[in-house]
Amino acid sequence: MICAFSREWTGRVLDQGRLGVQVENSWKLEAYEQYKARLRNPEYPCFFGQSAEARGEMIYTFVAQDGLNQFVTNMRQFVSLIGAPPHERSSLAAFFEPDPSMTDHHAFVARFWQTLQFLHEHDQAPAIDRTPDEPLWEFAFEGCEMFVVGASPTYRRRRSRNLGPGAVLIFQPRVLFIDPATSQPIAASVRQRIHKRMLAYDEMAVHPDIGFYGNLTNREWKQYALPDDNEAETGTCPFHTRSASPTHHTLSA
Repeated sequence: MICAFSREWTGRVLDQGRLGVQVENSWKLEAYEQYKARLRNPEYPCFFGQSAEARGEMIYTFVAQDGLNQFVTNMRQFVSLIGAPPHERSSLAAFFEPDPSMTDHHAFVARFWQTLQFLHEHDQAPAIDRTPDEPLWEFAFEGCEMFVVGASPTYRRRRSRNLGPGAVLIFQPRVLFIDPATSQPIAASVRQRIHKRMLAYDEMAVHPDIGFYGNLTNREWKQYALPDDNEAETGTCPFHTRSASPTHHTLSA
């Protein structure tokens, strides 16, 4: 089923705010092909991601090294698209142009948070009613709350977070974690199955900061850009909510 949908994947590429743009750059084609190959592995732990790719629900965008401003445009269009069929069950995979200088995992984590901060500062409807140090905080853009998975080739041990030659940020709208039939959160037993698969695929213990949304001790931000070891996060979140008007400035991706 994944092969059937992969032939049409470019129909779900966002570029300059337009959906269905042909991809010609070699780094973009390589990024998608490696991502697809990893998800096609039957042992890949996140079967939600596998199913979304197989059903053709994923939307894709590509971020050049100087392309964060364009990324903002594509994020706005993504949020608009998921407001109605046929994309209301879609997530966004943002593929970043490989950066040969980013070999240190700490550099990736810093770049990850700089990117989310840039999006927040250009958000026309920023969510500022919660801070990352609250169990119900989730990253939001244009009013849409999203869990963000940070993947990078700098993950050497945590294989499930290495999805290709460049960084990949996957934005999963919070609504996808709600069962549409029952209007209840996805059962804990399902998440525990994913954790069991992670243990086998990564060949290391599930990170201690991996928790369940809404639990009093859980902090979503700690799960976004995990370390490559199992040391628990003891610092504060690098992300800062704002209350002022959007600040427009340039930040290299």
